[in-house]
Amino acid sequence: MDAVLGGQRVPLPDVLAALEAMPSGIAVVSGQGVLAANRAFLSQLRCDRPEEAAGLVAAALGVADPPPQGLAAALSRACPQGSASCDIRTADGPVRLDVVHTAEEGWSLTACSRLEQVRMQSQANRAQKVALVALADLAEYRDCDTGEHVLRVARMTHEIARTLKERGRYLDELDDDFLHNIGLASILHDVGKVGVPDSVLLKPARLNAEERVVMERHAHTGGTILAKAERMLVGSRRFKLASEIAGGHHECWDGTGYPNRLRAEEIPLAARIVAVADVYDALTSKRPYKEPWPQEEAVAFVTGRSGSQFDPLVVAAFLDVLAMRARAAVVEWSESIAIGEPMVDHDHRILLALINQIASPENRNDAAAVEFVLDELVNYTNFHFQREEELMAAAGYPGLEEHRAIHRRLVAEVTELQQPTFPR
Repeated sequence: MDAVLGGQRVPLPDVLAALEAMPSGIAVVSGQGVLAANRAFLSQLRCDRPEEAAGLVAAALGVADPPPQGLAAALSRACPQGSASCDIRTADGPVRLDVVHTAEEGWSLTACSRLEQVRMQSQANRAQKVALVALADLAEYRDCDTGEHVLRVARMTHEIARTLKERGRYLDELDDDFLHNIGLASILHDVGKVGVPDSVLLKPARLNAEERVVMERHAHTGGTILAKAERMLVGSRRFKLASEIAGGHHECWDGTGYPNRLRAEEIPLAARIVAVADVYDALTSKRPYKEPWPQEEAVAFVTGRSGSQFDPLVVAAFLDVLAMRARAAVVEWSESIAIGEPMVDHDHRILLALINQIASPENRNDAAAVEFVLDELVNYTNFHFQREEELMAAAGYPGLEEHRAIHRRLVAEVTELQQPTFPR
């Protein structure tokens, strides 16, 4: 039997041989209703013969048990020209079928599992996130004690934005796309610090006026770098937000900030949100020039600048986020589990708080929030185990190697939590 493609008769074995050389699931339907499908196509539809595949395709197009010509007629209605798509239900989940009209009464069909599409998109998103974190670390690692500042700011940023939307604030801006991108965009908020010399960035004392000018340039530098990236990737909401954040997260609500002395809602919403998250995390973190502030003092600092440095509605949402985190106490810290080493007990408190955040009712149905928590958990687990092993080595702990083996197993288990699962 031959297929008629582009007005030419092509022996069916030749068509099949060509299709089998292709990795994608592809089939061809001619005007005579002949279906030639490669093994990948049949595998996607979970069937053994082209006739079975034809029936599934026809059913998806609304034709029940047609003769071969019925399939061609259905394709003519669904895709008279150009392209069309539909879903085919299989035992393993939906398969996307893309139909392209190739010639008069001729079509090519491409099948791809929706599950595989989601998996590939998830992997692509993850790869981009890792790249953003690596880029941000080039700027951040010099003045951060653990290098996790950007991940903490990203999680707080996402949770503040989500809370604002839940409270009915700024709904004209807080669409799903904004919520999907703002956390990742915030990762690059201080990328402009790559241009700040160590003598200024790491100075363990108050900056003088000249040094302050040098430091403040990082906002303009970061905004400019990311605006260029946005122009190169036309239509990227993520890099648009990233540019707004990098350039505007040091602007102040009352117009006294930098670099452009914007005021109130002239400052992009994303930058106003990150301004609060960034300052709070900087205050509660150890830096070369300061010890971490107690949480209550950091909160008092932020709330005391509501309406001057910060957007009052953002500060209110920030306080709601802290209250939400405080309620998420599935496992309570107690002195009975303390070991008496201040640094180790400090790390254990942080790890326990992160575990509690995963179980938070507010985060339970928010995949992005859970992913941010898991990122922090994995990275801080690695940091903590490294610090613990260094303390053990310094103390001459006799079971160090066995402890290292336990740590490796635990790290593997925690890392496994990061891997997305795709239900069938």
